[in-house]
Amino acid sequence: MAYGSPTRMEDVMGYLEGIYEGKPVPQYAIDENTKKYRMFGGKSPSNRIVENVAEKLSSSLSADGDFKVFLGNKHWKPTLDDAVSAISGFSPENVIAIPLFPFPSKNVVNSYRNPLKESLEASGMDIGLKVVNGFNEQELFLKSWLDVLEGYVSGFPEDTFYLFSAHSLPTTRSPEENYRQSFLQTAEKLASMLGLKHYGAAFQSRGKYGAKWLEPSVEDALESNLGRMGKSLVAIPLGFIYDHLEILYDLDYEFRNLVKSRGKEYHRSSLPNDSDTFVSCLKEAVMSAISSNK
Repeated sequence: MAYGSPTRMEDVMGYLEGIYEGKPVPQYAIDENTKKYRMFGGKSPSNRIVENVAEKLSSSLSADGDFKVFLGNKHWKPTLDDAVSAISGFSPENVIAIPLFPFPSKNVVNSYRNPLKESLEASGMDIGLKVVNGFNEQELFLKSWLDVLEGYVSGFPEDTFYLFSAHSLPTTRSPEENYRQSFLQTAEKLASMLGLKHYGAAFQSRGKYGAKWLEPSVEDALESNLGRMGKSLVAIPLGFIYDHLEILYDLDYEFRNLVKSRGKEYHRSSLPNDSDTFVSCLKEAVMSAISSNK
């Protein structure tokens, strides 16, 4: 399961209307998303990557048993309802649902679990449902990032500052402490494995609603670490897995401009995307869900 993204400019408004669930779409959201999608040709690379992940996972799992893999997006096509409709044609015994969100968050996982559960119930299927709430503890999650980073970081001077980032979440209803700690601990592990001397961790892509969000922001982390970084900052979007507009715009455009305005060079690592190692990480998560009694 993924968030989903429109594939052409003409669909951006319909996409936003789905996110706001019938409520008026704020003008700032229209303006901001129109600008983002226009900058990148009317579509995000995320849909293609997620489709590739689903296809590779299907191929890998089919060798180990009677598995079928379906893709369902929370806010675009194919929707969760589309996925349930396809699932119903195979009369499965169990459904294992994996939101492509690596760190555990009760609020995030429920935003996928609840509509999926409602759709399954509406279909009349009486089947077991397990929803994977984060997969950062799978052994291959770190490996999928090491594959990306080991050669990359070796090309920078020793005084380079590395900033790990994850999506900020609102904390008005929940402190999101499990999410925070999982992200910070994973960043610490990777930094140690890579031998990084100067690094930090922060949250990006804060929304415009709600008074309280996870901190520090990437902007605050930049300001507080200016005095101890060399000429370059390298962004590592650890909480995102695959390329989409919150990387290409929020980091590579907005944050890049801020970094450059402070007299530093901006660089950004690539992501696991649809790599074989990451697909194997998801396969691990499936097998763990099958063996778990939770």
